[in-house]
Parts: sequence; C-alpha cells; structure tokens
Amino acid sequence: MDQAARQMSLAVSLQRSIFILLMLVTVFMLYISFPNVKFNINLISGSDSHWIRYPSPKVYSTMQLAGQKTDWIHKLVQFGYLNHSFSPEERSEGTMLMNMIEWPRPRISKVPLLKSSDPSRVHFVILDSGKTFYVGDQMQVMLRMFDFEGNPKQYGGDYLQARIHTPELKAGSAGTVIDNQNGFYYINFTLLWPGRVKVSVTLVHPSEGVQVLHRLREERPDRVNFKSAFKFRSISETTVCNLYLSPTKPLCNFTDLRTGEPWFCYKPAKLPCTSRINHAKGVYIKGLLNGDEINLFRRGSNLKQPILPNSLGYITVKPSPHAVGVSKECVRGMPLLSPSGYYYKDLWNPITCNIRRFETSEKITGCLRGKKVYLFGDSTIRQWFEYLTMFVPGLRKLDLGNLDKIGPHLAVDAENNIIVKYCPHGPPIRFTTISSPDLRYIANELDGIKGGKDTVVGITLWSHFSTFPIEVYIRRLQNIRRSILQLQGRNSDTVVVLRTANPQALPGEVSLYNSDWFSYQHDNVMRKMFTGINVAFVDAWEMTVAHYLPHELHPKTVIIKNQMDVFLSHACPAGKK
Repeated sequence: MDQAARQMSLAVSLQRSIFILLMLVTVFMLYISFPNVKFNINLISGSDSHWIRYPSPKVYSTMQLAGQKTDWIHKLVQFGYLNHSFSPEERSEGTMLMNMIEWPRPRISKVPLLKSSDPSRVHFVILDSGKTFYVGDQMQVMLRMFDFEGNPKQYGGDYLQARIHTPELKAGSAGTVIDNQNGFYYINFTLLWPGRVKVSVTLVHPSEGVQVLHRLREERPDRVNFKSAFKFRSISETTVCNLYLSPTKPLCNFTDLRTGEPWFCYKPAKLPCTSRINHAKGVYIKGLLNGDEINLFRRGSNLKQPILPNSLGYITVKPSPHAVGVSKECVRGMPLLSPSGYYYKDLWNPITCNIRRFETSEKITGCLRGKKVYLFGDSTIRQWFEYLTMFVPGLRKLDLGNLDKIGPHLAVDAENNIIVKYCPHGPPIRFTTISSPDLRYIANELDGIKGGKDTVVGITLWSHFSTFPIEVYIRRLQNIRRSILQLQGRNSDTVVVLRTANPQALPGEVSLYNSDWFSYQHDNVMRKMFTGINVAFVDAWEMTVAHYLPHELHPKTVIIKNQMDVFLSHACPAGKK
C-alpha cells in the first residue's frame, strides 16, 4: 500500500513539474514576443488620446452599420460618371468613407413628433463639477435625451454642437460629442484658459430630423435646380440643368472631359448645345416634407435649440502648476485635432503650434511680397479675397467685368509683385449667374499652375454640394486631391491650404438645403481624405463653433481675420523670408 501511494505521489509531482515547466515556457514566449504586441489606446473608453482627437463620425454609428459595404460607385454611374475611371484605391476609399459617415437612425421610419427629441426637457450635467480643475485638464458633460412626452429616449442619432466659453475674456473652444447610442451623450472639453468657464450645448437636429435630411439627400438631389441660357444672334432660350436629369427630352452633355465630372442641361428647342452662355441657380423646390415632418424643423422648438444645465453650467479653472504652451510653428501635413484651438481675447490660438498675427497691412504686404495667391471655391473663401483687398491698400482689384458676389476676380500690387486671384468652383455652384467660360473645375485650374515657393493655394468646397448624395462630393475631392499631389510633385514648395466648412444660421426651410448636418458630414470626409497629405488646414468649423457670435454662412470680419492669420502663417512661416 505504501509503495502504491509513493508511486501515485511521484506521478502527481511529475505532472505538477511538467505543468510548471509549460507555464514558464509560455511566459517566456510571451515575453520575447511582447515588443510586437500593439494596443489601440483609442479603444479605451475615456482615454485622453481619444478626447483630443477630432470627433470621428464612427461614434454615431452602430455596430451593424459599421459592417455594411456600400456600393457607392453604383449611384455615381447612374448620374453619368464612368465606371472605368475609378481606380481600385479610389473604390476602396469611397466604401470606407461611406461606412465611416453612416449615421444611426430611429428604429422606425416615421416617428411621431411626441416621440421625438425635446430639448426643453433635457438638461446637461458637468461630471465631477466639485473637483479642482486646472488649465490643461479634461472636463466631461453628460446629458440624456427625452421626447416630448417626457420619456427617456432609447436610441441616439441626435446632432449636437457644444462649446465652452468665458464671455468677459472673449475666450471659447469647441467640444467633442460622443453618442452612446442609447439616449445618453457625453461631451468632452479641454480646459485651455483660467477663470470661470461656461458650457453651452445646442441641439441642432433631433435624430428624427436627421433621418429626414438623410432621405432628402438620397432621394431628392433635384431639390435645387439650375438653369443655363443659350443664345445665338437674336435667338435665346433657357433650359433646366442638373447633375442628373430625367431623359424625357434630349440632353446637352457638358461632362468635363478632363475630370469626368458630369453635368447636363435639357437641349434648347432651336439652338445647339454649343450656344450655352451662362450657368445660374434655379429655384428651391418646395413641398419636400411628408405629413408632420415640418414639425421636426421648428425654430424655438427643436432646431438649433439650447440645452440648459441641470444646476450650475460653469466651473472655475485655475492656472496650471506646470508650464503650458507650444513653441513650434505651424507646418503643413500636421494632423487636425479637436479641439484644434481656442479663442482668447478674440484671438485664435492653435493648440499644436504658434501662428503669426498680421495686424497691419504692412505685415500682410511683407508676407505676400513676390507671391501668387490662388483662391478656389465658394463664397466663403471669396471672403478671404475681399478681406485682402479691403485691408491692404496697395492691392488693387482689377475690373474683369464680373459681379462682386460672383467672380472670377483678380487683384494686383504691382509695386510689391503680388497677385491674388479668386475663382469659383464649377457645377453645382449656386451663384446667381456666371458666364460659361468662367465655369471651371478646381482640379483643372490646379493642373495649370506651375507652382513653387512663391505660390500659395487656398481651397474650400462644401456648401454647394449639400443637396447631392455625398458620393458626388467624395468623387470631386478625389479629383482635386489628385491634382494637388501632381502640383506638389512638380514643385514640393507649393503651399496648399484647405479651409474647412463652417456651421451657419438655419432660418425657415434652409435646413432642407444647407443643414449643418450636411456640412458636418462633408467636413469629416474632407478631413479624412486629406489626412497624411502635405496640406495645411484652416479650421473654420471650430473657429465658428467656438466664437461668441451667432453662426452665419459668411462669418463676420473678426472670425475672417483669425482665419487669415492661420492662412498667412502657412504662406509665410516665421523662419522664412
């Protein structure tokens, strides 16, 4: 019996020794392979690195939506784009972008108004408001959405904007909204100045309103139409134009041969297509909403309505005990974080680099001396042209016979060898009337620029694409990006600066055509597509959200001045003459 017990004990000891040996081998293998293990800190909830990044639209997407594969090119081919013109990389990128911006929708297609988001019943709370906050700390705000019947909502998709501000210091910064997809929202802020800091939160659209906007974008690209005049001698005709027209009548095909961007007009009855003389916006189609949908876009009820605090809506921030600030200058190719900057005493301060201040016309002239400046895009970048010609006496605008609010425009300072040119982008631009020869695509214009250290290019593109499926916008940016890369390939010293979109006032039915939600999605697409490209950004979005002035499509001069400080800082780095 004793011998059997000893044999059993020996067997158990041997098994234990083998087990320990195997464990040691496993630990050793993990140890030697540990340097190759990568962790994604952005997946860690509440991590600081997640807070300071620009709010990816993915936070608004459900897991089911994120897994979808959207055939984005199919819609473009229906509009007249050529299937073979898309490279494999462009096809893959478009699919990724479409999935990235996918927005969660209510669980049923038509939600009664009483079941939709009611901002008057919602109050935000500053988390850990009793703690001591210092400059550089993170602060988080939480809110839960309720419907008009006072019931908590169980799904997300509401579009919110938020900022912190100190009115007496004219200081402000934008916040990052995180949608938990269950009616709860968190808003993250970085505290960037000392003093009493207030929080402001706005419901721009309830999730049910966003659902309507999504439907309009996909189903009604004709909700703003366009027209062109055709003329030959004494005969003139005007016909309807658009990206897509029902082929009920013969069409004139004005597809751009270089970029492949399609555009069509109905053929005039008596004149050839070659007799087109201009392009203009037509009418804004009414009657777009079904049933009670109009009630989802009511000022004073659920359209750009403030959400009030549950108690105190502010905290007191103390100066940091550590040195805070940046010393490096802004350079092209830097990632655009959020917050990207903040106002202090009405001056914009990027958080990752220093910019120069161009308070006098002499400083601007000194910066632009010997330079050619090209500004391409809509009326929001035309404001830069207007600012320069207004603020710099030596920069004289030449009379090209074009209307002030249309263009193209040209300004010259012969003494200092400065040329500034503004060109509107091509269709679907919604200007009053622009001549056909002046209807140019940005990509083609970039292809005609030689480039060099004395060449500065500014581009913006967003507002006029809001009535079309976002696939159209993605394709336009792909063409522009290709031309930017070719321009920089010809001369890498060429400075290219992109102006982002900006929020605006939304009176009446403006939301159905130019909603901030449309612009926000365009802005996220543009930021993603130019990540890693050697361009600079002027973050007009956060510079508008963070400011105390009401939102406008065309921001006031104080905001434009700060945008120009960023633009000129890239055009004329402090270390270079």
